[in-house]
Amino acid sequence: MLNAISALAPVAGQIGQGLQSLAASAVRPGFTAEAATQAPGADFGSVFASVSQGFVDNLAQGEAAAVAGVQGKAAVQDVVQAVMSAEQSLQLAMAMRDKVVSAYQEFIHMAI
Repeated sequence: MLNAISALAPVAGQIGQGLQSLAASAVRPGFTAEAATQAPGADFGSVFASVSQGFVDNLAQGEAAAVAGVQGKAAVQDVVQAVMSAEQSLQLAMAMRDKVVSAYQEFIHMAI
């Protein structure tokens, strides 16, 4: 479960590179990749990478809390809270993955 989410981090970098190449070949006149990189804020790839890293960290905390609970080093309430938080992160990661795949499929089916 954790390995599947960890695999998102390199994909986020590839998505960011793909978006930058799309911005470089944008059809709107006057819009260039240079203008996109000079805009304030972070690009989609770095935001996606940080969000996926947050998912990985949250899942790792949940797993560590579960192990500590089994070993008797953590309270049951703390274990349940950590595991529920990890479950919510996993569900959110799957929903984001589904949205990204859906958007990619829509983009592929666009007429040029």
